[in-house]
This record gives sequence, C-alpha cells and structure tokens, in this order.
Amino acid sequence: MKISIKLPVVIVVMSLVAAVVTGIIGFVQGKQALQEEAFNKLVSIQKSRTAELTRYLDSIHFDLALLAKNHMTIDALKAFDETFNGFGNNPVQAAHKLYISDNPHPTGEKHKLDAAADGSDYSKVHAGYHPYFREFLESRGYYDIFLVDNDANIVYSVFKELDYATNLKSGKWKDTDIGKIFRQVADNAKPDFFTITDFAPYAPSSDAPASFVATPVFGRDGGKQGVLIFQMPIGKINAIMQQSAGMGESGESYIVGVDKLQRSDSRFSKESTILKQKVDTQPVINALKGGEGVLIAADYRGIDVLSAYGLLDWMGVKWAILAEIDLEEVNIPSSSMRNFMLIAITLLIAVLAAIGVFFARSLTGPISSMTSSMGQLANGDLETEVPARGQKDEIGEMAEAVQVFKENAIKVKEMEAEQESAKHRTEEEKKAMMNDMADDFEASIGGVVQTVSSASTELQSSAETMSSTADQANSKASAVAAASDQASSNVQTVATAAEELSSSVSEISRQVSQSTQIAGTAVKEVDETNAKIQGLAEAAQKIGDVVELITDIAEQTNLLALNATIEAARAGDAGKGFAVVASEVKNLANQTAKATEEIGSQITGVQGATQEAVEAIGSIGRTINDMNEIASAIAAAVEEQGAATAEIARNVEQAASGTQEVSSNITGVSQAAGETGQAAGQILNAAQELSSQSEMLRGEVDKFMVQIRAA
Repeated sequence: MKISIKLPVVIVVMSLVAAVVTGIIGFVQGKQALQEEAFNKLVSIQKSRTAELTRYLDSIHFDLALLAKNHMTIDALKAFDETFNGFGNNPVQAAHKLYISDNPHPTGEKHKLDAAADGSDYSKVHAGYHPYFREFLESRGYYDIFLVDNDANIVYSVFKELDYATNLKSGKWKDTDIGKIFRQVADNAKPDFFTITDFAPYAPSSDAPASFVATPVFGRDGGKQGVLIFQMPIGKINAIMQQSAGMGESGESYIVGVDKLQRSDSRFSKESTILKQKVDTQPVINALKGGEGVLIAADYRGIDVLSAYGLLDWMGVKWAILAEIDLEEVNIPSSSMRNFMLIAITLLIAVLAAIGVFFARSLTGPISSMTSSMGQLANGDLETEVPARGQKDEIGEMAEAVQVFKENAIKVKEMEAEQESAKHRTEEEKKAMMNDMADDFEASIGGVVQTVSSASTELQSSAETMSSTADQANSKASAVAAASDQASSNVQTVATAAEELSSSVSEISRQVSQSTQIAGTAVKEVDETNAKIQGLAEAAQKIGDVVELITDIAEQTNLLALNATIEAARAGDAGKGFAVVASEVKNLANQTAKATEEIGSQITGVQGATQEAVEAIGSIGRTINDMNEIASAIAAAVEEQGAATAEIARNVEQAASGTQEVSSNITGVSQAAGETGQAAGQILNAAQELSSQSEMLRGEVDKFMVQIRAA
C-alpha cells in the first residue's frame, strides 16, 4: 500500500478509534447518569407514595378512633341497639324492605334516605343520626360506615347494602372479612385496639375490592357497647398511586399485596386491575421480603422497566409499593445523545480524513516527484530537475542527496566520454605509428630485396658451382628467417596486448579509487543521518516527558475534583451544582489521563521505530565500511595486476632482444651465404634459385605490410 493511502488511513483509523472510544465512554457514562437520575427520581416517587399512603392510612386510624370516642357515635350505637329489636324475628327482611327495597332512591344512592316512613322508633333514631354519619362519610371519602352491637348485628350502615342488618356471627356474611374483623375486635377488650384487613372481593358490594378497619366502642359507663367499622374506599388509594406528575409517558406506581395481586389500578388499564392483575416480578419478591432498592427488570407486562420498590407494613397489612418507568423511555435521551455522538464522530472523521489526505499529499507529493526524478535519473536522463531541494526538512535533505547522485552521474558520464575520446586518440596514434613502421620496413626491406636480386644476377655465373651448398644455406636461412618473422609478429602482438592490459589496469585502478571515495562519502552521510535519527529519538523522549507531565496534571485534577466532590457533599443542597461540576472535571481528568496514556504508547512506538532506524543505519554503515574494505582489496589486486603487467612488458622486451639476436644470426648466415655465393658465383642454378627466393621474399613482405597497415 502506498504511503499516500496508508498515511491518511492510519490517521483516520487512529482518530476513529479515539473518537469511538471517547464516544462509547461518554455514551455509557451519560446513559448511566440518566439511569441513575431516573432511579433517584423513582426512589423519590416511591417513597413519596409510601409516605402519602401511610399518612392516609394514619388519617383513617385517626378518624376511626376519633369517631369511636365521639358521644354522637356512642349514643347512636346505643339507640340503634335498643330499637333494632323492633324489626321482629326477621330483622334482615324488615330492614331491607324499609331501607333498600322500599327506598325510593336508586341503587348506589340509598344513603340519601334519612328515615323510612314506617314511624318506628328505629326510623326515628335513624332520622336523628343518619345525616351526621352520612356527612362524615362524604366529607372523608369512605365507602361505608358500620355500627355493630355486641350481638354482632349490623344495626346501622350508611350505604345500606346487602350486609345491612345481618349478623356477623351467624348471618350470611359471617365468613367475609367484615365478619372476621368484627370477631377480632370483639375478642379484644382494649379501648385503643385497632385492626385492618387487606383488600379482598366483597360480595355485598358486588364483589368490589373491600378493606375494613375496626375499633371497639365503649359507652359512657365504660362498658363495651359494640364495634365501629369503616369500609375503606379504593378511589382515594388509586388517586394517590395514579398521580402522573414526574412519571413520563410510561411510568406508573402501584400496590401489590402478599398474594402478588395489585391493590391499586394500573394507570394504563381502562378496566380495574385490583385483585385481578398478578405481579410476580423480582421487585415485588424483593419488596415483600422487606427489601427496598432499584433494579432493571421485566414488569407484569413483560416490558423492561426501571423499578424502585419498598415495603409498606401498616398495622400488619403488607403491601409492596412500586414506582416504575419503561427502560425504553429512560433511554430516549441517551439514544438522542448516541445519535448526536454518531453524527459528531462522522463529521470528525470526515474532517480528519480531509486533514489526513492534505497532510499525506504534502508529504507524498514531493516524495512522488522525487521518485519520478530518481527514475528518470536511473534511466539516464541527467537533465531532469530534483524537486523539493529548498525544503527545510528530511524531504529536502533527501532531495539534496539525490542531487549529489545526479552530479556524480554527470561526472561519471563526462569521464566515460573522456575515456572514449582518449581510446579513440590512442587507436589513431597506434594506427599512424604502425603505418610509419610499415613504410620504414617496406623501404628498408625493399632495398634489401632489390640488392639481393641484383646480387643474384651477378652471382648467377658462379652460382652453379656452389649450388648444393648455397641451396642448403639458403634453405636454412629461409627457415630461420620465417621463424624470426613469426617470432617478431608474436612479440608485436604481445606488446599490443600488454599495452591494452596496462591501460585497462589503469582504468580499473581509477574506478576503484573513485568507488573508495564514494564509499567514504556514504559513510559520512550515514553518520550524519544517524545523528539526526538520534536527535529525533531525543525529541520523542522529550515528548514522552511532556506526556508524563500531562498525566501528572490529570491525576492532580482528578484528586482536586474528588476533594471538591467531598466538600460539595458536606455543603449539602447548596453544593449539589458544584458537585456536578466537580464530577464533570473528574470525568475530563480521567479522559485526559486515558488520552495521554494513548499518546504515551504512540511515543513509545515512535521511540522503538527510531531505535530500529538507528540500528538499520548502523547496519548500512557497517555494510558501506565492508564495501570500502573490498574496494581497498580490489585496489591492492589492481596494483598486483599492474606489477604483473610490468613483468609482461619486461618479458616482451627480452623477447624483442632475442628476436634482434636471431635477426643478427640471420644476417650472419646471409653473409655466409653471400660468401658462399661468391664462391659459387659460377653456379647458375643457385643464382636462379636465389632470384626466385628474392621474389618470394618480396611477396611475403608485401603481405606483411598489408597486415600491419590493417592493424
């Protein structure tokens, strides 16, 4: 992957990781803070509902105790007890006929009748006390009020339902909660005794949920006169529990009994859920065990909710009081925060990507141009310009190094041109010298041949007498001359080769010397680069020190935020706002510490990479030193080759001397042959043979001259 792609990718990835980690931390902390706030709010609501219910139940207790000791109640119970027997043997039938069946008011409004028109003593007593109890019931919001005598007869009720006038020991409703609570009070003679029953379906009230509270009534003489019973209203409890303030769209508070059935209606149900909706959830289980707290759990609808729970234990009746809100609604702000963070992270990544691309191009642009320039230089285009030479950074230094390579390449090319020109001049000079030698040789040998030819003519007359001797001498002289010519030719060839070898050795020596100089220059540049890398390592170390300083500052900030939080807690409500600020400062300090830790790890990576670069440059320096040593060895070998070449030249000179000696011998033989020719001048055949040999010698000389000139 190219640096132009790799660099922005690395920048974007690192930025993405940092942004995502920061976003996740912020989102999780924000979500936890929102949930904690919701939990605190629910706990406050749950405790508020519990306190309000307790106050309401205490008010019922107070009303019941107050009314039981009221002289109006004492007198009314006594009067109703004394006149109740006036209904005859079947008081239920008689009372129901007068106050229910013959009551002109519709069902649910029977309490509006002050007295029946039968004129009985009971009706007169009823007319005197009923308005008082009716007004008390309506003003306090109770469902019904009962007066029960010591014989368990319900001698009076405000609403006149089917339980009116029945006996709670032997009557139809003796086994209902009203019968049970009467017997509990009847069996206890204490004036302040109080008891309550939990809500349960009550048949006389059309199976509506009913709860009863009761206390004994004592007469003016101190004797037990009967029992006062309230039938508690469910509407007031619903009104307390169904308050929607602070509950959002999905929040609700409700009561659950020990049978895990609701004791208050659900806010979201159009029909009553009291004693119908079962709530067997973990918060209910915990609350009925006496626990209190908050947790996330599925509610009776199977929906995850935040639940605050606690137990209300009032006069032996245990209710689980719960305040709950859907988790989805609680998470709406955190979802909005998450979406905002995603948008912010996306925009941040886009900005960082643009910055990364710009930064990468600012680095890779000059590098790409330099790479192109180096490629052109490698292809032999020495006219190309090296870019970025004016930059005051590492790229500029690289450009200067490439410029050095370019200048060296230009010098090498100029030297090659000079060498080619020198070689061409040497060849031309060699050719001219060979031509001169050929001309001189032709002139001197031609004269000799002409002389021999003339001598052969003069000696023809006497050659016949010495033909055999002259033939033998001439034959040997010719063989020796041929060998001498061949040796002379070989010596000339060896001389030429020695000259070329000497030239090559000189060129190799010069190239080796230049390579040694370049290697030395490279060693110096490696040392300079190593020093710069060491400077980079020191800078990275200084950055690491700064990161450690920032980390220390973050830790001190965290400690100060903790102290501020403690002081804010001591300040109470006045310090809550400062506590929030201190908490945010602490969070920022923690985030700063984490960010500096990430920067520290990156600086450690830079220091490791710098150390690797130092080691790599050291390895390059050692390699160049090895090359320098090899070049020195080559130079020594070249010197030895020069010595060998000198030895060859010396041997060639000796060979030339031997050739000269042979030539001298040939001259002596020729003189002997001349003397023999003078002696055998009369031998014609020998003279003719000598003439023929002269012609052959001329041909060989011409052939030799052609070869010399061609060389």
